[in-house]
Amino acid sequence: MSGFGAPGGRKVVMTSWELVYALQAGIVGLGVVALYSALTTPTLLCVTALLLLYPLYCRQRKRAAGSVSLEDRTVLVTGCDSGFGHDLAKALFEQGCHVIATVYRPDGEGAQTLRDVKSDRMTVLPLDVSSDDSVAQCLRQVKEMCKDSGLWGLVNNAGHNFVGEVELTTMRQYLMVANINIFGMVRTTRAFLPLLRQARGRIVNITSIKGQLSTPVSAAYNLTKYAGETFSEITRMEMKQFGVKVIIVEPGDFGGATGCLNKEGLARIDREFKEMWDEASDEVKEVFSKEHLDNFKSMLGKVSGAATNTSLTPVIHTITEALTSGDPDLRYIVDGIGGWFDFYCMMVRVKPFLSDRLFEKLLCYFIRYKVE
Repeated sequence: MSGFGAPGGRKVVMTSWELVYALQAGIVGLGVVALYSALTTPTLLCVTALLLLYPLYCRQRKRAAGSVSLEDRTVLVTGCDSGFGHDLAKALFEQGCHVIATVYRPDGEGAQTLRDVKSDRMTVLPLDVSSDDSVAQCLRQVKEMCKDSGLWGLVNNAGHNFVGEVELTTMRQYLMVANINIFGMVRTTRAFLPLLRQARGRIVNITSIKGQLSTPVSAAYNLTKYAGETFSEITRMEMKQFGVKVIIVEPGDFGGATGCLNKEGLARIDREFKEMWDEASDEVKEVFSKEHLDNFKSMLGKVSGAATNTSLTPVIHTITEALTSGDPDLRYIVDGIGGWFDFYCMMVRVKPFLSDRLFEKLLCYFIRYKVE
């Protein structure tokens, strides 16, 4: 407690928290005064000029850098069974590229659809990114195809979506998601780097907007996306001297279009929730009821119904630009939900301008999480 003098000798006592609030109000007030005094006419004119000139500079820089033709170049894409990978393989093929589309299920519908293209420019290979042996076997086949030209592009797209509270998610599940989303990217990148150096090619790593944004009920997934961001940045710095570019693509909310929340995806989530519940201790079950899990599954079903009209096209166009632009961005944020208002992408854009404490309060206001 702090004491301040008052008329008549009376002492006014201020509690510690009252002092905190007073200081907080003072900081905000001074900030407003500083901003107001800075917003003079010359300042506003300079800021406006910068806002107009910078986009023009970026556009002109890309135009001057030109683009790279994908004809007679080879690009390997992981996770082509469905979603981004499947549509990307077809889009790259249409641009004259030799596509090596790797699939987790060689006998699945997605693999068969790609084989139906019936062209020597579309090669479908089995690849389990969580297996060292599978990656090594795939590498042997790709080396034979690219021994003269090298590999122009590697698109690390394969991944596993996962939801679950920190306490309920089992260690087996944490390790499974990490082995695919983190170490799958590490395995394929390490394996194909010599071929990428040979072609002075590009690595495009598909992470997620959640690689920059932490949200409840997704620890196992989010931590792998944060790791993917870091791995990409370090690889970029190390490979720059060899002419290999590393680009990060962060899709926003495309869950309804990728298949993560379709009938098969929801059935997988149901199995994962059952595993969580079966392995939870009695103490944990007292906190997280079975009804809590059922309600969360029901909510995911409603979300899937609301998001099914989202198109994958913005992400496919972005990955293609990353592979063909003469001056690609280091990181691309791609808005989902129709491309006009993606909450997660908006929050990531706002984050640099707020303190950590204020940002978390704002995030928790919009994303309400409570165990009933």
